[in-house]
Amino acid sequence: MKFANALMAMLVAGSLSAQSTDDINGRVILFGEAVQTRGILLASGVTDQANFQTGPGIRFMGQTTQDSWWYWEVAGRFLSSASMVTNRNIPTSSGEVALDMTKTKIRYGYWSLGAAYLIPLGQAVDFGLHVEGRGETINPEGTYAQGAMTQAIDAHTVYFRPWVRASLDFKFRTGSFHTIIGGDLAAAAIRANQRAIDSPILSDSQTLRALAPTWSGSLYAGFQF
Repeated sequence: MKFANALMAMLVAGSLSAQSTDDINGRVILFGEAVQTRGILLASGVTDQANFQTGPGIRFMGQTTQDSWWYWEVAGRFLSSASMVTNRNIPTSSGEVALDMTKTKIRYGYWSLGAAYLIPLGQAVDFGLHVEGRGETINPEGTYAQGAMTQAIDAHTVYFRPWVRASLDFKFRTGSFHTIIGGDLAAAAIRANQRAIDSPILSDSQTLRALAPTWSGSLYAGFQF
């Protein structure tokens, strides 16, 4: 709720600013983004990783000054989830034990603030270079079974880090607006690494951050006004 209120305040301020200056462009973009959270070590020789997941998001962009190629950006990606895949016997100090992680889901989403440099490639195409800071939510939740024992998981962390992104937009005049369709690819500038085996409880913040994806790709559509 706090994030939604803050995002709305920034959007209102940006819209008022854009409306007060002629010929300054604003954009509203709806996107669908695919990621895969990274694998982690759950036991000696046992690595698990969630499947691919796709989540929706919304991005607002505003031109900084008239005729500038620089834009500010505010975005949010809603939470999506994907299940872990391990369901097999694993070695322990007391012998092999069945471990089933398939009822554990990794939920992922973020908010971001950033800047974009959009290079026109003719009248209808823009190539964009973007730098943004993302506040990423990583939230494993559900249950897992180890032998005859079933336990719940509901861990949570927020990982703040920089990302870089490249985009390609196609614009079409539709009345008083331009309709935009395009796609982008992004990569995390830094990543956390797991320091120690954290049992399937997944309670260590460093282990949770090690789950965070290192790339994302999205397709989007929106309008420029």
